[in-house]
Amino acid sequence: MEQNREIPTSIGHFCRLAADEFLRKRPRRRPGESQNTCLLRAEYDSEIQRIMEEIGFEVVSLRAVDPLANAIPASATQAPIVRALGGDDQFYDAYPAVADYVGFLRRGHGILAVDGSARLSFRESLFRDYFAGCAMAHRSSQTIVESCRSVVWHAPLKYWASAQSTFEGYRLVTAVTAELVSAAEDDAACALTYQILAGELMAALRVAMPDVPVTGLSRGLHRTVSAALTAASTDRAIPLDKRAKSATLYAQLNPVTWEESSRALVAESMCMSGGTFPVGSVSPLDSEDEKYRLIDWHPQRNEEIPSFRIAKFPVTNREYAEFILSGGYRDLDCWPEGPARLWAMQDPAFIDGPEGPRIGSTASQRLHLRKEMREGIVDENALQDYVDQLLLREVPLYWWDPRYNQPTQPVVGVNWWEALAYCRWLTKRLRENGSLDDRGFVDIPSEFEWERACLRSPVSQPYPWGEAWEDDMAHVRTEVNWIQQSVPVGIFPWATWEGGPQDMVGNVWEWTKSLAWSYSDARPGREDISDQGDRTVRGGSWFSREMNARKIQFRSYDPPQNAYVDLGFRVAYYTM
Repeated sequence: MEQNREIPTSIGHFCRLAADEFLRKRPRRRPGESQNTCLLRAEYDSEIQRIMEEIGFEVVSLRAVDPLANAIPASATQAPIVRALGGDDQFYDAYPAVADYVGFLRRGHGILAVDGSARLSFRESLFRDYFAGCAMAHRSSQTIVESCRSVVWHAPLKYWASAQSTFEGYRLVTAVTAELVSAAEDDAACALTYQILAGELMAALRVAMPDVPVTGLSRGLHRTVSAALTAASTDRAIPLDKRAKSATLYAQLNPVTWEESSRALVAESMCMSGGTFPVGSVSPLDSEDEKYRLIDWHPQRNEEIPSFRIAKFPVTNREYAEFILSGGYRDLDCWPEGPARLWAMQDPAFIDGPEGPRIGSTASQRLHLRKEMREGIVDENALQDYVDQLLLREVPLYWWDPRYNQPTQPVVGVNWWEALAYCRWLTKRLRENGSLDDRGFVDIPSEFEWERACLRSPVSQPYPWGEAWEDDMAHVRTEVNWIQQSVPVGIFPWATWEGGPQDMVGNVWEWTKSLAWSYSDARPGREDISDQGDRTVRGGSWFSREMNARKIQFRSYDPPQNAYVDLGFRVAYYTM
């Protein structure tokens, strides 16, 4: 693949390149192998591809019945080989090539493996699924539709779609997608399953062939699939994992430019009227974790809060990407003078200094990993490698991780300084396009403003929607059906007060501008951005073990350099 200078853009594309290398080019380069009877066949290149497809089809068909199945006897490869060669499996002995191919396949060539019982399996499941998907795509429409009721066939077809590079491949993917859309109209019980798979195929094709315009039949399919996905993402009757998948696919199929999305940021933000609002709880926090008791949500206090606007959702990866692409990490004007700017400059005197973030981050990681370090699983070098990753970077910590980098997931792995810089950058950009006037600016809300945004009226309540907890109101840690990553924003539209911001509880913690002082501390400077002290975070997350974190009064805190898989931020809009 490196010799061809072709960089894979997807799993399917990688498998196609690997098959070319391991099954065609490499065997011909090996001494003695080039005389193999199979390799001398004029149609070898196409035959070996079809044979691998049929073997993959055989194994995945077994998995549809037994999810643990992953191998077949080497002797059982005769039937799929005959199918691939276009013959009748009752007369495989009429094809001398069959025996040659069986022997050829048993040598593996980097894709297949044979154990001591002469059972043949794929070394990697992605190869198995890629070849199986290629085979399935050429089955009858009825076979495809019936098979795809089982999710075991979804990855194979998705990998197949992502490997396409020709207009014929584009046509085939579009045809299969159309069959699934038609099946969804006729089979209500499996409609969502078909719609999600149709979305996956279209999204995979978009990655495989980004320059091909959406025209004709594909435009109609695009509209139909997009409408189904966006409806499913906010349907309270649909399980969370399906809503999350639908929302992610919709975003992948409907990319928008930053200019298009930015104009809606202020327009869709929520106006929070000013007044006196309660913050905190009337009762002390009952928690086993000393960290949370250190900044107890007690005593409750009344706080005079001026009017402001707050974003409907946390900042998403799609929005944050423009900050990265426009050079925000290197534009020092975006970074407030002091610790934030010194961190952005990667100033070693600051980072490694006696009061710098390395000391605090190292101590924090030693505490978190004390069990692993005691058992020798993590050593000091590994710990410092992680601290380097945390501190020495120009993108969010998990920016390249597909579990956390989908377009409408909240951006995570950002520290407090990054959130401040994004707000300054966004102020400038929104003023330039006229969404803000010269007196308007963007900032992180204080923790008092954040809590006020959860309340319709100046009356304390534990949740944005009212007094009682309901399991389908937020993405939080649960005993069953727990999704161990963040989900796209906006898939809990019912979990707020009418006209209020969404996703205030669960999914990701949100940085606030406030220092982690107790409520009884009346000193000025609670929002002093030059202070290196810990900052409060609010809202709980998908990873939170603390049950009280689901309540809007709950407070946690982190040093400004910290960045986690479940920590993001939301912006607010103000007028000077």
